[in-house]
Amino acid sequence: MINPVTVMKVVNERKALYENHPEFFFFLLDQFGKEGISEGTVIEVKVTRPGEETASSEARIIEKDMKLFDGLKEMIGG
Repeated sequence: MINPVTVMKVVNERKALYENHPEFFFFLLDQFGKEGISEGTVIEVKVTRPGEETASSEARIIEKDMKLFDGLKEMIGG
């Protein structure tokens, strides 16, 4: 179960994300907020730490994932 206080903290932190990384915030808003994510969408995440090789993973979104993405859309204001 997700703690509502934690959710509120995350929602409040979106302002800091916008202020620190406006281009990244608008990318997320564009991809997740307006139309949302649909079943069949592939999401790839890459992480590059200083001095390390890039690690990546991807997921093809299935119907069971949609509640999460609907919640994310609501959280970021889409």
